[in-house]
Amino acid sequence: GWEEKKLDDVVKFYNSKRIPLTESDREKGIYPYYGASGIIDYVKDYIFDGEYILLGEDGANIVLRNSRLVFLAKGKFWLNNHAHIFQAKESNSFLCEVLEKINYTKYNTGTAQPKLNAEVVKNIKVKLPSKQEQEKIASFLTSVDTKIEQLTKKETLLQEYKKGVMNKIFNQEIRFKDDDGSEFPEWEEKEIGNILKIGSGKDYKHLSNGNIPVYGTGGYMTSVNEYIYNGESVCIGRKGTIDKPAFLSGKFWTVDTLFYTHSFKDSIPKFVFSIFQTINWKLYNEASGVPSLSKSTIEKIKITIPLIQEQTKIANFLSSIDKKIE
Repeated sequence: GWEEKKLDDVVKFYNSKRIPLTESDREKGIYPYYGASGIIDYVKDYIFDGEYILLGEDGANIVLRNSRLVFLAKGKFWLNNHAHIFQAKESNSFLCEVLEKINYTKYNTGTAQPKLNAEVVKNIKVKLPSKQEQEKIASFLTSVDTKIEQLTKKETLLQEYKKGVMNKIFNQEIRFKDDDGSEFPEWEEKEIGNILKIGSGKDYKHLSNGNIPVYGTGGYMTSVNEYIYNGESVCIGRKGTIDKPAFLSGKFWTVDTLFYTHSFKDSIPKFVFSIFQTINWKLYNEASGVPSLSKSTIEKIKITIPLIQEQTKIANFLSSIDKKIE
């Protein structure tokens, strides 16, 4: 069975060794400089060498938990006085995961700013299994972390590959051929307004709850009982985030900050989505404050596109990469 113990009974604290550095004191180097939110800089010297657990001592993250609060620091590093530092008497990696799952709001001792007082931290109770089981669990979780790192690296490489390939495709360094091996005709320059129509989003608050997704510039917002469009569409922000095109399909609703496209002529939505990803939309911003785009501006943007047959081949090829990334 797992036993409940006070943190002070299962770790050794090293808080007295922490030394804060001002920005003017920090000389750039190779050693990580940790604070309450993890690595905040790299400096020329270190004060700790080994494997330690760091627990953020102050800051809004104690309550909000928007990111990790507990870190496993390994090797040589420097630490300021905004994170508690200690070593587990048994497994650091296991205890680190246990501590990350705790709700620290009830341990908050701050008033203006959330804070975890050292004495309060020492009295936090944790449930722990035997050392042998801790090691098995930690080993299992480490293998999962390794797999996640490998998948994350693979995703990054595929994203870079896609970006490079798209650049070559739209610069026409790479050309696709027809099914019979013949060359496709040259690409033609056209204004966006000549190959599609742009629809405006609308307010959704008069609608009832349902299963039709509502989208804004930040993505999915809620679900309602009616749709503004049904089919494949490429969306682009009218106000706010104007440089993040999105591909939508099926029934959906968009709010008034997000344009959607329809009535495609001599073009297919998936290819248009790829084209939209290559456009520097910020160049067409029409506002000094919150970035904005207008229909007329978008419609006049000139792009170069091939025949629908080649568009389809390009779109299918890029979609296959997207599936691997997904």
